[in-house]
Amino acid sequence: MKYRKVEIKDAMAVVWRIIIFVTIEIVTANYLLEKGLIWLWIFIIFLLLAWIVSWHCGYFGYECVKCGHKQTITFIKEFLTINLVNRKYLKCEKCGKWNRAKLLVVN
Repeated sequence: MKYRKVEIKDAMAVVWRIIIFVTIEIVTANYLLEKGLIWLWIFIIFLLLAWIVSWHCGYFGYECVKCGHKQTITFIKEFLTINLVNRKYLKCEKCGKWNRAKLLVVN
């Protein structure tokens, strides 16, 4: 796979998805919580989180700062590992070291 550095347009793609997430969450919360349907609202939140995380898995990859290995990660790993603004705390598939991997865009 080819990778490139993160640009402003990539950051804006993330921001737009967050805006969509928050808007849908607020609208559904306003409607569903008023009717006492909290479980449906929680389900919608989990669906939105799954949507954002699955998009993030396909759009971004990571580069090990120790050996330079570039990798994409699975949905579960993306969901459960620690995010650090433009980095993620990951174990490299090649060297096996834990580090703050740099965020890259998958082309």
